[in-house]
Amino acid sequence: MGFWPWFWIWIGVGLSSLIVLALIASSLYNKLGTAAHQANRLLEKAKNLANAIETKPKVVSPQSSVESDPAIAKARRLKLQKQKIKKQEQRRRRLIASLKRFDPNESRFH
Repeated sequence: MGFWPWFWIWIGVGLSSLIVLALIASSLYNKLGTAAHQANRLLEKAKNLANAIETKPKVVSPQSSVESDPAIAKARRLKLQKQKIKKQEQRRRRLIASLKRFDPNESRFH
């Protein structure tokens, strides 16, 4: 083959490689755009976190119960025990009610 056929073949190869390079570059540009968007969102959250870290909450130490009246502490303890028992009974009732509604044909049992 002569000069001109090889010349056109190499021109075609060069142009096709430039087209492929342009497609790769455009894809990379799109991915960099989405990465930049995510980086901006992350930067905003990092600023909010830094602000939260800088503003430390005031820690209040609890009052000593040694000097307080034992009747108050006992009443508070009884109240908490009653609440705990009430929550346990409610949970027990809920479990019993769910057992009454038991359907072995439900999809979660297959």
